[in-house]
Amino acid sequence: MADGDLSAREAERIVWDVIVVGTGMGGGMLGYSLARSGRRVLFVEKGRSTLPGTPGTIRAAMPELAEPQAARSATTYYDALVRAGRSTDEIEDISGRFPKRFVPYIGAGTGGSSALYGMVCERFFTQDFTPRQNFKDPGDSTVPETWPITYDQLAPWYTQAEKLLGVRGAPDPLRPEAAHVNLPAAPPFSPDNQPLVNYLTGRGLHPYHLPMACDYTDGCATCQGHLCPRSCKNDAGRNGVLPAVTEHGAHLIDECRVLRLEADHSQVQQVIAQHHDDMLALKAKVVVLAAGALATPLLLLNSRSGQWPRGLANGSDYVGRNLMRHLMDWIEVWPERGCKITAENKEIGLNDFYFWEGQKYGTLQSAGAMANLASLDMLTNQPGWQPKLLRLMSPAVRPIYDRLFNGGLLLAPIMEDLPYLDNQVEPSDRPGADGRQRLRLRYRLHASEIERRAVFMRQIKEVLQPFRTLTLRTGANNSTLGHVCGTCRFGTDPKTSVLDPQNRAHDVDNLYVVDASFFPSSTGLNPSLTVAANALRVAEHINQAHFAT
Repeated sequence: MADGDLSAREAERIVWDVIVVGTGMGGGMLGYSLARSGRRVLFVEKGRSTLPGTPGTIRAAMPELAEPQAARSATTYYDALVRAGRSTDEIEDISGRFPKRFVPYIGAGTGGSSALYGMVCERFFTQDFTPRQNFKDPGDSTVPETWPITYDQLAPWYTQAEKLLGVRGAPDPLRPEAAHVNLPAAPPFSPDNQPLVNYLTGRGLHPYHLPMACDYTDGCATCQGHLCPRSCKNDAGRNGVLPAVTEHGAHLIDECRVLRLEADHSQVQQVIAQHHDDMLALKAKVVVLAAGALATPLLLLNSRSGQWPRGLANGSDYVGRNLMRHLMDWIEVWPERGCKITAENKEIGLNDFYFWEGQKYGTLQSAGAMANLASLDMLTNQPGWQPKLLRLMSPAVRPIYDRLFNGGLLLAPIMEDLPYLDNQVEPSDRPGADGRQRLRLRYRLHASEIERRAVFMRQIKEVLQPFRTLTLRTGANNSTLGHVCGTCRFGTDPKTSVLDPQNRAHDVDNLYVVDASFFPSSTGLNPSLTVAANALRVAEHINQAHFAT
């Protein structure tokens, strides 16, 4: 429903200064900044509001764990996902020989995926803004020589974003450009993480406490993968949308899916959306897309018209292409004999292999206990015949599963993947189950990713050789879509980019994109802080370019 006393029909009769489609890190931060500047802002969110006070919201754990009975039917399961801030839209993966369908583990609701994230908010390296030089052989990748903005240009916005999100942590010893940042300190490493920190330091490596957008209230275990039950996770919903609505006069319509944008040759005229059973035609001076790097290009491609036969703002034919998602594998390590780690405690960062022997790889992070991310209960409490079979086998399987998987510390190697024109997202010609939106995804690993991933994993395993480890190779699995980016890249050349350096569509004067779609390279780090910082930068530009008196 619409926030406050404003109904969806009343919102339709207003010409807004800015309509923001999506309330994730990009949309939430930009909308907050513009509302604070006095602009009349309307947030349109396809998911359900999970702001404080929303009844029925699932916060204490992932819905598969909090409401295991919900998985007994698809209807109750998807309802639980919605109440937990999760997407229910389907993806049809046509990358392989046989198409596969799945529901990705991403956010939909106030805060988007930031409401579920692990709160790592880290600046990119200076070298990340000149990406092509970091790879010995980028092959047929479209990775550019430079981003259209530099680290120094983004630095003041990084500082603003860190303050807005309450980021706390320690400086990375391998990043001199961030030494002056002086973030507030995070708590000391937990007993679960400290033994591995001691070992890595003894090896001459450089572990540090990850910068986290976390208030660390009493009992905080740095929850990830689900909504925060203690109001200590700082995300786009809590720190952007909520103050924009309650303090600065913005409005929110949730459970409202934008279907297409109607535009002439240079302006978006209307935003066409479905709110429950009603169709809305919303109007604004400026329209900002922040629906995520999967949904934003889909929306532009679905906005085809006589003026825009290949999709809105798609004169380059780059909309939906250059999809990147990071290669994220999981390594469980038992740093001490008999350890029984049960808390999440996301703390350790390690960038000794970020740049190594003239090649670019990525980062390594601790992610807490395996039981919280991949427990047997998570696997069985989903609809379908395979989880049902596993439920029946659970009494026999559980002791074996616990012995093999539980008790260790989960590590996440995150490796940069390069952009390619043939890695892309596009509309599906078939609707999903129960009418949910479905999109098509093509993504394959190219030679650069295959070779670098082998080296990266080999180096990490060599470091961890003294310990018992278990590697779960998920990087090649397209259902691992935590950091999707690149599908509406920004750049200076309209022939090879969708957006200009201010994130405005090259040929549409009042259309901007501020989710991770704009990335021309994925880097090897968590994208959240860069998305937030850039959104604040673009908000300032919009305020000056469209509303300055």
